[in-house]
Amino acid sequence: MNEFVTYEAFGAVGDGKTDDTAAIVRAHTYANEHNLPIRTNPDATYYIGPAATPAVIMTDTDWTTSKFIIDDVNVENWRVDCFVVPPRGEWRTDLPIPPLHEGQTALDLDALGIHLEQDMYVTIRSDERMQYIRLGANQDSGSPQTDSFVLTTDGKILSGINWDYTRITGISAVPIDKDPLVIRGGHFTTIANQAEAKYTYYGRGIKVTRSNVTIENVYHTVTGEIDHGAPYCGFFTFSNCAYATLKDCHVTGHKIYTTIGSAGVPVQMGSYDINCGNVVGIRFLGCRQDDICNRTLWGVFGSNFCKQIEFDDCVLSRSDAHCGVRDYTIRNSVMGWMGTNTIGFGEMLMENVTCYCHSVVGFRYDYGCTWRGNLTLRNITWIPVPGQSVRPVLLHADNNGQHDFGYPCHLPTNITIENITVVDTNMPKDCSGVRILSNFDRDVTEENRETHTEPYPISRPEKITIKNFRTVSGKKPILCDNMALLHDTEIVIED
Repeated sequence: MNEFVTYEAFGAVGDGKTDDTAAIVRAHTYANEHNLPIRTNPDATYYIGPAATPAVIMTDTDWTTSKFIIDDVNVENWRVDCFVVPPRGEWRTDLPIPPLHEGQTALDLDALGIHLEQDMYVTIRSDERMQYIRLGANQDSGSPQTDSFVLTTDGKILSGINWDYTRITGISAVPIDKDPLVIRGGHFTTIANQAEAKYTYYGRGIKVTRSNVTIENVYHTVTGEIDHGAPYCGFFTFSNCAYATLKDCHVTGHKIYTTIGSAGVPVQMGSYDINCGNVVGIRFLGCRQDDICNRTLWGVFGSNFCKQIEFDDCVLSRSDAHCGVRDYTIRNSVMGWMGTNTIGFGEMLMENVTCYCHSVVGFRYDYGCTWRGNLTLRNITWIPVPGQSVRPVLLHADNNGQHDFGYPCHLPTNITIENITVVDTNMPKDCSGVRILSNFDRDVTEENRETHTEPYPISRPEKITIKNFRTVSGKKPILCDNMALLHDTEIVIED
C-alpha cells in the first residue's frame, strides 16, 4: 500500500494548462476514505478551473513546492472554495445549554444531563437582540447576538461569554478533533475575477471549519487584476472552529475597488486574503506580505465574532476586527498603512511592533469605537504614513453618542502606553504635536460637560498611563484636543 496519495494517480497532468480540478477532488476523496496523507509532485503546476467542486481535505496534505493556478475569470459559483477542511464529527443542535450570563466560565454538565466524549466547539445565538448595528456608508440592522466558545468535558467554558443570554434561540456544536491536521507547502496564484464591482465576495481558496488545524509555508499571490472586480473574503478562511494556526505563509493584498454602499454613497470594498469568523483561538506566526504601505491594496486580515487572536512575527498591511474580538495580541510584528482596526472585549496588547499607519490603533467608528477591557501599547516604533504630511493620532475614536449600536460602548478602561518612539518629522509646520487620543465627541465641551446628555454615550477611560513617550521632533505629545472628555480620567505621565 502506498504511504501517501498523489494527484497524478487520479489523472492530474500538472502542466499548468489542463484542468486538474476533478483529479484533485478524487485524490482527496480516496485519501479521506483510506486515512492516507496527500503529497504532490514538487515540479507540477496544477490548474484549477471554474468548477464549483471543492476538494475535501481530511488528512495531512503536503503540497511541497508544487504550483497551483486558480482561474477565477469565469467561475461557476464564486461562493465555493477550492479546498474545504471540515470536522470529522457531526454538528449537533440539541445541547441543552441554559441561559448564560456575561463572563460565565463553567456549566454543571451533570445537572444538565450533558455527557461529552470530547471537548466541543459551540456557537450560541439569541435572535431576541441585535448587536453590531452598523453606522455609515455600509450601515445595516445588525446581527443576532452571538457567542462562540470551547466547552470542555468537565464543563469549563474556555474564553468566556461576551453577553447575557436570557433565551438562546440557536445552538450549533461539534466535537473538537483531537488529532492535529497539517497542510503545508504550495505556491498558489489566483487569476483575479473580472466581475462587477459589488459585494459578491469570492471564496476560491482554502476554507477551514475543522478545529486543531495548522497551515504552514503556503504562498499565495494574485495576478490579472484590472480596473474593476468583485472583492474576496479570503484565500485563507477560518470559520466556526477552534485552535487554528497559520504559520510562515505569504499573503497578498487585493486591489481596492469602489461600489455603492447600503447608504447609497460610494464606498471602498474590503477585500481580504485572510478571514476569520466565529473562531476561538487562532495564531498567525511568521506570516508575511509584500507592499504593506501600498495604498492601492486593501489590508489582508479581517475577522468577525472571534476570540483570542494572536499575531507574532508577522508583517501585514492591516489587522481588522469588525464585529468584535475578545483578547487581541500583536507582538514582534510590523503593521503597514491600514494599521490595527478593532472593537471588542478583554485584553488588547501590542508589544514590540513597528507601525506605518496614521493611528496605531483605530477603534472602528462604524461599530461604536468600543473596547470593553484594557489596552496596552508597549515598545512601539511608529512612523506615521511615510512620505505624506500627516497629523498623527495614536488612538483614534469617533462616537458622539447618537447611534444605537445594540450595546453600551466603552473606550478601554485602562490604557497603558509605554516606551513609544514616534518618527514625527513629516507633520505640518502648524501641527503642535502627536495626539494620544482623538477628539472623539466634539459635542462635549468644558462649558456643557456637566449638563450634556446623549442617548447612547460611550464610557470614558478610567485611567491613562504614559511612560517614556519619545518623538523625533522633540515635541511633547498632546493627550487630547478636548480634555473635557477626560475630566474624570486619572492621568499618569512619567518620563
